[in-house]
Amino acid sequence: MSDQKQLSQRRYWCGILALGAVVIIWVSSSFVMNSLFGEMNYNKPFLVTYLNTATFSFYLIPLLFKRNKNSAKQQLPSEYNKLLNDDLEPVNYSAILQSTNSNTTMSPHHKLSTYDTIKLSLAFCILWFLANYTTNASLAYTTVGSSTILASMSGLFTLGIGALFKVEKLNLLKIFAVFISLIGVSLVSYSDHLSGDDEEPFNTVPAPLIGDILALLGAIFYGCYTTLLKFKIGSEDRIDMPLFFGFVGAFNVLLLWPILPLLNYIGLETFEIPSSPVLWIVILLNAFIGTFLSDYLWLLSMLMTSPLVVTLGISLTIPLALIGDICFKGFMPSLQYSIGAFLVVLGFLAVNTDAMNEAKEKSQEE
Repeated sequence: MSDQKQLSQRRYWCGILALGAVVIIWVSSSFVMNSLFGEMNYNKPFLVTYLNTATFSFYLIPLLFKRNKNSAKQQLPSEYNKLLNDDLEPVNYSAILQSTNSNTTMSPHHKLSTYDTIKLSLAFCILWFLANYTTNASLAYTTVGSSTILASMSGLFTLGIGALFKVEKLNLLKIFAVFISLIGVSLVSYSDHLSGDDEEPFNTVPAPLIGDILALLGAIFYGCYTTLLKFKIGSEDRIDMPLFFGFVGAFNVLLLWPILPLLNYIGLETFEIPSSPVLWIVILLNAFIGTFLSDYLWLLSMLMTSPLVVTLGISLTIPLALIGDICFKGFMPSLQYSIGAFLVVLGFLAVNTDAMNEAKEKSQEE
């Protein structure tokens, strides 16, 4: 029992550490995207998101070298089973196999097959792309602060969807933590708009309302796919994550390329290859670190903790973005902004403590 408790706690805090790395990478990536679409005059959110997603395909390269070994292993058990069936035919192997499959299916740690993993990748690839595209596109129209604040509202959607699919258990502390976070988000958002009016009027930012709507859509899509992934996968040891992400990238590359000429034709986003080495370096570094690495860590943290913990944890991007504004832009936060950021962090700590208690109770029951 003691070993199970330690394993559960170690697994949980590993998820928290991965979540911390994700928060740092995502804030840095947001500033890079904002500069790329603004100061660098390369306003191509769909193409940049498409290239970011394409990097996931590299997860499939190492798997190709394992194919021959796996084929040999599969051939050996099949020949062994054939010999058993030929020599010991009176035994009712179909009943044994059916019983084994039934027990395996009922096991919560049953490993997803390659076919099931590929199906899961296909089911979620478009939803994942929409969440990332809308969030990236919002940075072309509004500030990093506004985009980050609205993205934090995904906690509300995660809680509702998680309760619907019975992935999250509702209690007073979780509801209180979410509403505290929402109050903090509102205060930070209001302060951000006031400071934008005073120091950097929104008329210098193209269509900020469009950016806010896109960021909100990104929060909705994020809440959907985090909860549904947890519902379908459950525990991280049930899925081969490199295989999952690899096919997410491959399906996005294969299915979404026709949209590029369509956007160019209607004039929504003209197709243009990066014209300078600096642009290529920024785009590729952001793709491999801001997407390839961070999303792998994100899925690990989500599966090791819970969708709600990760969603509220991502809300920590708000104070981190504030630190970035102070250090790099000389922005001094107002009292409203500081209180709002504190409430967001408080909500995260509250739900984090509750989730830890749930993990302890679960390990005791097991």
